[in-house]
Amino acid sequence: MPQTAIKSIASAKLSVADLNDARTAAVLGNLLGQESHTSVNNKFVGMISEVAKAKAAIDKKRDEIGSGPGQPVGGVEIGAGDGFLRRYQNGIIYVLPPAAPCWVHGAILDEYKSLGAEGGFLGYPTTDELSTPDNTGRYTHFQRGSIYWSYETGAHEVHGGVRDKWASLGWERSWLGFPRSGEKEYAQGGRVSEFQHGWIFWWPDVGAFDRGECRVRYKGLHCFGEQSGVGSDNAYVIFGSATVPPVPPSAERTQRRDVESGDSLTDNIEVYRGIPGGVVLGSWLFEHDSGDPDAYLNLVKQGVALAGKGVATGCGALFGADAVPVCEGLWSSIAPQLTSAINDLLGTADDLIGASTISLTAKDMVMLAGSPQNHFSGLEYHFESGLLTDGDASYKVYFDIVQV
Repeated sequence: MPQTAIKSIASAKLSVADLNDARTAAVLGNLLGQESHTSVNNKFVGMISEVAKAKAAIDKKRDEIGSGPGQPVGGVEIGAGDGFLRRYQNGIIYVLPPAAPCWVHGAILDEYKSLGAEGGFLGYPTTDELSTPDNTGRYTHFQRGSIYWSYETGAHEVHGGVRDKWASLGWERSWLGFPRSGEKEYAQGGRVSEFQHGWIFWWPDVGAFDRGECRVRYKGLHCFGEQSGVGSDNAYVIFGSATVPPVPPSAERTQRRDVESGDSLTDNIEVYRGIPGGVVLGSWLFEHDSGDPDAYLNLVKQGVALAGKGVATGCGALFGADAVPVCEGLWSSIAPQLTSAINDLLGTADDLIGASTISLTAKDMVMLAGSPQNHFSGLEYHFESGLLTDGDASYKVYFDIVQV
């Protein structure tokens, strides 16, 4: 080591040995093998001075806190970037000059460390652990996010556009409550965080949306033209859905009702309820002659059960928000499975006027659930089937999607 550096280090109030930390010593030691003795001397003394200032600030913070942190475990360490830290029996005190030191501990510290601590995307803490206004939970703010904790939910991070949306709603005092998960990948390049009573979804092109469970409802049909012959059509609809686990596939049918050209038949039958994570929806429109509608419904149930098995197999043990990105890639292959039931329905005693398959992505569902309904001939809806036709008969069926 250059003699000038030795003299300067010897005169410093804090030495490498005083730090009692191998990583910090290694950082300083690397300087000695890389630069001239003058540069090394200046940087080394400067670093020792910064560590000494950090130690003084951390010691002062420790005295202010009292006995909570317990005894120190090792000396002051050089953290990521320009910060420092010191470990204690019951937590860690971080300091990023010129900001004041902050103490992180307990479940929030465990979550913070799992995300890379100060070297992760959250950066350094900007507050101590604080109590929420109603004393039901705890939180710590960081440079680029927050970690919130409650007895029911545990500790979870929230950051970016999701955090901004949650903050605008009132944080944990909003209808969403505390976070139940950190931010996760979602369909179509999106992100999602789960909360006690719903989710916040975010996409780079449309921003963040808060949503609870959504339900898809069959709202009715419109007859643009009836079958030729005597009398009105006696129409009914069977519909089935394949959805994201754990919501099981389902099939329902409407009542038989007389309808003539230009008529709309309104209805309100729930097709799906759950996370807005995407759905494949099949619709079969019949004109009743002498067949058994329930027998056809059972065939559709078998078809959607097979489709549901395909979804469950593709998603494995994933459920809800975790399953959505996987299911996103399955919808195109599931739709043919769902509509294969048509082959069993052709040539039945009732006339199958037409069938339609509609695939809604998770993003579609999130966006539609917050949008105004369309209005047509007494029907209120968000989306519709294609034209279902057979000879002179032509119909469309209509659905909406709303937040529960």
